[in-house]
Amino acid sequence: MKVFVTGAAGFIGSHLTESLLADGHEVTGVDAFTDYYERSAKERNLEACRAHRAFRLVEGRLQDLDLRPLLDGAGQVFHLAAQAGVRASWGREFSHYTDHNILASQRLLEAVRAAGGARVVYASSSSVYGDAPSLPLREDARCEPVSPYGVSKLAAEHLSVLYH
Repeated sequence: MKVFVTGAAGFIGSHLTESLLADGHEVTGVDAFTDYYERSAKERNLEACRAHRAFRLVEGRLQDLDLRPLLDGAGQVFHLAAQAGVRASWGREFSHYTDHNILASQRLLEAVRAAGGARVVYASSSSVYGDAPSLPLREDARCEPVSPYGVSKLAAEHLSVLYH
């Protein structure tokens, strides 16, 4: 199966991509290589993936790429790309979070719908739950984010439900 992975150079995205490739899938990965993490770390994450002929990496922001040809034939989409960081989401930097976490997600969901509606798995964050009184958290716990980052991830969750 053809699979599309956003945030493919991240820690989770690269491991997911490795697993998908090992299972025989053809993977197109996208990553913006933002400066939140060192590029060299993300390049190391991709070393095993780049060894596979069934892996294609596209560097760019979901907001800027022409997603339709990249999604062509994809039966599954894993959306892991996001602007990380709770502290940095406060103040003037919040526009980065709305752009990377909300607008990029909506643009991807629109492109998936236009391409025929592949199944989408959205990776959210525990930050949507806020300060939990006890751990471990359950998925049905009340969402009460306490940071702009958590709000941006929760907004993308809601968009994912709307496009489902």
